[in-house]
Amino acid sequence: MQKSKNLAQQPWIVVHAGDGDDVIILEGYVEIVSDPEELKRIDSAYAEKYVDPHSGASDTIFQENCDLYRVHVKHVMTWEYGTVGTRTDWRF
Repeated sequence: MQKSKNLAQQPWIVVHAGDGDDVIILEGYVEIVSDPEELKRIDSAYAEKYVDPHSGASDTIFQENCDLYRVHVKHVMTWEYGTVGTRTDWRF
């Protein structure tokens, strides 16, 4: 809940993916995905990808009190093997 409140007031975010050695950092603004057809499409892809190998149950994006956010990426920064000297930036 606090994350949603914070993003409503300041929608600019930084997302860090990967580990400390192979890094990708995304910067941009976010918005809540609210279109029902888009949510269904995303949920279908998510359910196909995230399947419990023991039960065969598919996961869903539809969780209580959770929002799905779209990041409009404006800056990407990446480097590999823990060496910031290999850093590459892209700006959109």
